[in-house]
Amino acid sequence: MRVIIGMLLMFSAYAYAGCGNISDDDQRAYCNAKTSGQSCGNIHDSDLRATCLAEMSGQSCGNISDSDQRAYCNAKINGQSCGNIRDSNLRNECETLKR
Repeated sequence: MRVIIGMLLMFSAYAYAGCGNISDDDQRAYCNAKTSGQSCGNIHDSDLRATCLAEMSGQSCGNISDSDQRAYCNAKINGQSCGNIRDSNLRNECETLKR
């Protein structure tokens, strides 16, 4: 959960700093997929890979096992409410994106 939240908080810096400076392999692969259109298949964390596939390939958010991350994905991609997200930081991030 912390990895994914960290990913969300750091995403805005990815484009500026470049993905090559990210030490975590999964976060770097996610960054490369988001910024350069590379494959999500190199991401080992199943929830992060499912998030990537939902964002990049239009796959379902239903493949994300973490309920907060799944609700965030559905809010971001499908326009659903952020109200189902229990984690307050992630819910606030979601609300910010929807403004």
